Amino acid sequence: MNIRKLENFQGALVAQYRDLIQEAIFECETDHKTRLDLGRLNSKLQQICKAAQYDGLDENTINELINSAVPNIDSEAA
Repeated sequence: MNIRKLENFQGALVAQYRDLIQEAIFECETDHKTRLDLGRLNSKLQQICKAAQYDGLDENTINELINSAVPNIDSEAA
C-alpha cells in the first residue's frame, strides 16, 4: 500500500470514528439535550475505543477525537 492510500485510509477511519463518537453522544443525551447519561456514554466510548484499535487507529488519536467531541463537564455538576 503506498503512502497516499494509507493516508486516505487513515483519514477515512478518523472521520468514521468521529461520526461514531458524535452518534454515541447524541444517543446518550436525555432531558431535551440538557443531560448526558454518563454511564451509558462511557460504555459506548469503550466499545468504540476497542473497535478503533482493532481497525488500526492508535489510542492517542481516538482519545483526541473523544476529548474534542465530549462536552466539558464542570466540577460542580459532578
